[in-house]
Amino acid sequence: MKKILLIEDDPLLCWLLEKILMKKYDVTVMNDGKEAWNWLSGNNLPDIIVSDLKMPSLGGLELLGNITSDENLKHIPFIIHSGYEEAGKRKQCLDLGAFSYLVKPFEPEFLVSEVERAIESRNENILADKK
Repeated sequence: MKKILLIEDDPLLCWLLEKILMKKYDVTVMNDGKEAWNWLSGNNLPDIIVSDLKMPSLGGLELLGNITSDENLKHIPFIIHSGYEEAGKRKQCLDLGAFSYLVKPFEPEFLVSEVERAIESRNENILADKK
């Protein structure tokens, strides 16, 4: 079963996203970016990361920057979700290496399809690297 790291500081939304994703994936939940970064730094490697953009202590954008600059983590697809439809933030996240940027509220099926696309893309990249 593929592993997802879900990072969300809103307890109700976190619960909902976990319920949606746990039907198909092994979900690890963190409530802020700093907690997630510490977990990832301990050699925990999920197949994908789904993170809120604005969180206390370490936001999604900063966490994404840390991950994409780390040789051991930069291959992990990163999906950002945010309650803010800011074209500049979306572009900044995608330029930094986010796989996708979702604006809340979004359909649960769309989240699952983006997770599946990200995992497929990662698998294709792994196969290409082995050639």
